[in-house]
Amino acid sequence: MTTPPSEVLATDTTLLSFDGRVLELFGFGVAQRMHIWQEPRLEFGTGRKPRMEIITGHPGVRRHIFPYDPERLDALHAFAAQLARGVAERPRL
Repeated sequence: MTTPPSEVLATDTTLLSFDGRVLELFGFGVAQRMHIWQEPRLEFGTGRKPRMEIITGHPGVRRHIFPYDPERLDALHAFAAQLARGVAERPRL
């Protein structure tokens, strides 16, 4: 069994990284960090200009919306599954 990537490109200039504790978004001239206790998740839209969202639930709802390249969707889904496992398996206080 292969391990899903811990880094994936959404576009040529947008990188997502997950080390098991922190999800990072690099692109648009900034870096965003979301910790697993914030329960980040990825949602994908389709259409003429496909976009994805990073949504967090703690504290409050925080959203990052950005485009992705459709040919990268399989890798992005694998990355999203790895992130979901990390959030589900995180230590609870």
